[in-house]
Amino acid sequence: MAKHDIELYGRKTFFIAPDTSLIPKSYLEEFLGRGYETYIINDDYACPLQTKVREITKLYPESILYFNIDARVEGVEWKSYIRELQEYLGNSVLIGIFYLKRQNSEDEERIKTYYVRDVRIKAGCFALSQGNQNNFDSILATLEQSGAKGRRNLVRAICDKSSSVKFEHKGTGYTANLLDVNVTHFRCDLQGGADGFEIFDKIRDVALYVNGTSFMSDAVLIMKRNFSGKNLCVFMFIKHDDTPDLEKETEKKLNQKIYQIVLNENMEKLNNAFRSPEN
Repeated sequence: MAKHDIELYGRKTFFIAPDTSLIPKSYLEEFLGRGYETYIINDDYACPLQTKVREITKLYPESILYFNIDARVEGVEWKSYIRELQEYLGNSVLIGIFYLKRQNSEDEERIKTYYVRDVRIKAGCFALSQGNQNNFDSILATLEQSGAKGRRNLVRAICDKSSSVKFEHKGTGYTANLLDVNVTHFRCDLQGGADGFEIFDKIRDVALYVNGTSFMSDAVLIMKRNFSGKNLCVFMFIKHDDTPDLEKETEKKLNQKIYQIVLNENMEKLNNAFRSPEN
């Protein structure tokens, strides 16, 4: 990925060997809703954790890796491993760390001094606490400082071929291929029906079928163009009172679906790499 693409779209972020009670799935879904694409990589029997890290950096050389330095992983001594990894990867992949908050402030300062000053990790560090409601904010602040989001505000999901949009407009029913969606907009191919629409036309009770899950919302057409034989139309979600965005419950449900789509797509690539005969 070119530098300007990283600045625009950000970097995929991986939490390596976390305690999932401290970084639950709900966090990852909420990060996605804020434009951050984050994943958990567990230490399991698929292959050694070092191999997983290697495959991540091969598939996503622009990613960010946050290592849980409290995790006990066979064959890994975190200080030397992260130092060697930082030297090997240079500035392509950004490295950060996280850990359980220490009771002794001097211990915590020693951790930061070694990894940030001596090893010179580029993505910072954060401490987590059991039952601490501030954990989410601590991670979010570190992601923001590391530039993980880039200038992108929302993550878009590419829809499968079964996905569609159905609605009525001026007494005529339409069915279109749903191409992609985020929590504020969707894009579809209206095929031969785009000529009957004007920019800012409002559509009521749009039924979206996103990779097997249905959603309902009003929408307004904000862009259309013909490209490669497709009549591409971009609609913005609106509420019943015509204000922008989805109703809150629908937005939450759609965000969860988008995270599932993005997660499945990228974890399938990674799991195939982890199961490779070379590993």
